[in-house]
Amino acid sequence: MIVSGNIGSLIDFFSFTAWIFYGGAMLALIVMRFTQKNVPRPYKVNICVPIIVLLLSVYLVVAPIVDNPQMEYLYAGMFIFAGLIFYVPFVHYKLQLKIMRKITVFFQLLLEVAPTDQPPD
Repeated sequence: MIVSGNIGSLIDFFSFTAWIFYGGAMLALIVMRFTQKNVPRPYKVNICVPIIVLLLSVYLVVAPIVDNPQMEYLYAGMFIFAGLIFYVPFVHYKLQLKIMRKITVFFQLLLEVAPTDQPPD
């Protein structure tokens, strides 16, 4: 994606990926609205708004693929899927490798970032 050197294509693929996440957020909002009705919310959006944004995001993800299919769309999807490969074991299952603590401390010292006072949960 970046190798092509064309800023227009880079913007296109960024917006393609962004609309995938916008659609996912709207889908999560709609699902939680119906599955967890009694959860207190700071503000409540009319359900029409997330439905419209979800439909718009589906259109903005599917239309470029149908109009001008390119391998870069597949690369963007694979890049998102690669993030799930790391998310599931390390965030969802809270897997912690012993070497990660050393790597974290190394980068905190290298980048001059103060470590937190509280251990992570």
